Formats: sequence, structure tokens, C-alpha cells
Amino acid sequence: MKTEKENRLSISEKLCYSAGDCGSQIYVTLCTYFLTGFYTDTVGIAAAAIGTMMLFARLFDGTSDLIMGAILDKTKSKYGKARPWILWTAPLMGIALIAMFTVPSSLGDSGKLVYAYFTYILLNCIIYTANGIAYNSLLARMTLNIQDRVSCTSWRFVLGNLVVLLINAVTANLVTTLGWGRLIVIYGIIEAVLLLVCFAGCRERIDADQEGAVEAEKVPLKTALPALLKNKYFYLQALMMVFLYINIMTVGNMMYYFCNTVLGSLAAMTVVSMCYNIPTIIGSLMNPALVKKFGKRKVMIGAFIVSMMGRAIVGAGGTNMMLVLTGCALHGLALGPVYADVFAMTPDIIDYGEWKTGIRSEGLTTCCVSFGMKVGLGLGAFVASWILEFGGYDGMAASQADSAVSSIQFGFGYASVILSAICLAIILAMNIDKDIDQIQEDLMAKHSA
Repeated sequence: MKTEKENRLSISEKLCYSAGDCGSQIYVTLCTYFLTGFYTDTVGIAAAAIGTMMLFARLFDGTSDLIMGAILDKTKSKYGKARPWILWTAPLMGIALIAMFTVPSSLGDSGKLVYAYFTYILLNCIIYTANGIAYNSLLARMTLNIQDRVSCTSWRFVLGNLVVLLINAVTANLVTTLGWGRLIVIYGIIEAVLLLVCFAGCRERIDADQEGAVEAEKVPLKTALPALLKNKYFYLQALMMVFLYINIMTVGNMMYYFCNTVLGSLAAMTVVSMCYNIPTIIGSLMNPALVKKFGKRKVMIGAFIVSMMGRAIVGAGGTNMMLVLTGCALHGLALGPVYADVFAMTPDIIDYGEWKTGIRSEGLTTCCVSFGMKVGLGLGAFVASWILEFGGYDGMAASQADSAVSSIQFGFGYASVILSAICLAIILAMNIDKDIDQIQEDLMAKHSA
């Protein structure tokens, strides 16, 4: 392994790493903000059925994540452990995204639901699992430098949120002019290309020789699993991912219905998402300096408090556009550091595991954290769908009952306050920052030997 100075990441490599998240964000954004609405209002599937489907898919995630993590830990190629999987899954991500948003109109109601189950599970539980675990493992194999990791994840979420902003700004209008059929093909191609850029522009340095060839150690599951179970921060990180992504998915799903039903204009999604995503980008840009001064944990504590304030304002705002936009802006500003730092913590947790046990397992650690994230996405969709169902929402009705409007307002505002409070409690218990300098010093010496 090369010296610490030689291992510092270039700006171009950080941008290529970020391109991978930009590609994945196309899928995640469409799934978070548009998929439920597409199923209920375009395909005609009941909201409760969609929520149940997304929750049911989580049953497959536990198995698929564990299998993929074990496979990645055993992967050995000239490209390393993680990069080859990004290469192999890039075209499949695009194809599966196109399939998910192309429900044949000739199918009956049951056929449409079966098709939705099949394509959602295929993309989310198999292809995205392989791609996501590889991508989230990659940073831990690119560098041991803490500031580079924070910088990488900050740029990742700056550019990723620009993609979210762009998709939210243009999708509603493009669906009107192009239709989902042609639009989703464009999105699928762009997604695959961005993932290929990530593969081509990044390098794994852990276990690499002077010429850059990677001789990664294969870690069998029987060795990696007992070591993982001794890592106390792994449990807290998995819980954080569950509740953070329940929060993200609930708010994201409810935005469509809040704008369309409460504000009375789906076009309002453009303004609301801008007031959410632009501050998120600003928060991400501020994050490296904040982390350098205060550390990741303290920054995230402050961010969750600000997030709770923002969503409380949204909940109290009703149809007052100024209050809604102010609350969304505060929430977005807080999420910039949260997004960047929670993912920067995963490589730290991998390092902590190696420091405590001598076993470095990027695949299994990342797969379990990824499972927490996807459980959160599924539960968030389930929570949002059943909030709609509880309120009596009917996607085919000309107007909605007052109970449906109230449920949507609660789901877009106060529900997020509760979930952010749970995340705050978790990060208060998660103080890996106190050991991180010693961990980095010891591992740098080990891998330089």
C-alpha cells in the first residue's frame, strides 16, 4: 500500500465516485417521489396494495443482502472487490428501471399487481442490492483518510441532490409531454452511463501493490460474521439507516400527495423540492468544514434538531406556502450533513471492526447497513401508503375527503418530527469519533507495512 500522501484522492476521482450516486439517485428519486403515485394514479393499483408490496419485498432483502455481502468479501479480481460489481450491474440497473415503469396496459388488475411485484423485487432486492453494496463498500477501499472520506460523501450528496432537484423539477412536465414510456428509457440510459463512469474513474487502494493491482484478501462468512457481531457501532448504524430512511421515504412519498391534494397543484412539487434540495446541497457543501471543527457526531446532533424544527413548521403550516417552504428549507439544510456523515461513518465502522478484531469485512458490514437502509425505504413506503389508506385517500376520485387531506398533512409534517427524534436518540449513543484518530493511525501503520 502506498503512503498516506499518495493515497489522497484527486478531485476527478471524487467526482467519478459521486457519479455512481448520481446514477443510483435516478432510481431512488423516482422510487421515492413518483413510483407510488405512478402505481396509484397511472396504473390504478390501490395505495394499500403498493405499501404492502414494498414491505413484502423487505423479506427478500435480508437474504439477498447477506448473500451479496458474503460474495463481495470473497470477490478477487484485478479491479478489486467492489468495482467489478459496479461494472456488471450498471446496464442491469438501467434495464430494470425501464421495466419497473413499463406496466403493460393489457394486463388485468391482478396481472398489473403481479408485474409490479416482480419488477420491484428484481430491481430493489437483487440488482440494486448488488450495485449498492458494492458502491457503499468502495469508499472504504479507496482511502483510509477521514477527511477524504468526508469530502467524497459531501460531493456525492451535493451532486446527487442536484440530480434529485433536476428530476423533481422536470419529471412532472416531461411525463405530460413524453409519457412515462419514453421518459423512463431516457432515465435508464443516463443511470447506466453514470454508473460506468464511477467504475472507470475510481481505484481501490486497500491491498493494492505499487502498480495498482489489487490482491484483496478473501474473507469467508464464517470468519466475517462473528467479527461483525462484536462491532457495537454496526448495530447503531443499521438502526440509524432504518429510521432515517423511513423518514426520507415517508416525506418523499407524501410530497406528491401534499402538492397535488393539499396545495392543489402537482406543479408545486418543483418549488417545494427546490426549497428542500437547494438547502440540502448547501448543507452538504458546508459539511466538510463543520466536521473538521466539530466531528461527525456533533454535526449530526445539531442537524437532527434543525430537521425537527423544520418539519414541525411544515406540519403547522397547512396551506400557507411561505411556512411550508421555510420548513422544507430548514429540513433540507439539516439533511445535507446528515446524508454525507451517515455514509462517511460506514467506512469508519468497517475500520473499527478491523481495529477491534483484526478482520476487515467491507461486504458484510455494508450489506447489513444496506439492509437497514432498504428496510427503512420499504417501511417508509408502507407507512406513507397506510397513512393515505387511514385517511381514505382514493387516487381515482375527483376530490378527496377532509380526513384524507388531514392525513396527508400529518404524513408530510409531524410524522417526520417523530422519526427525526428517534434518529437523534441513536446518534447520541453513537460516539465513534472518540476513537477514530487512534483507529486511523493504527490501520495506516498496518496497511503500510
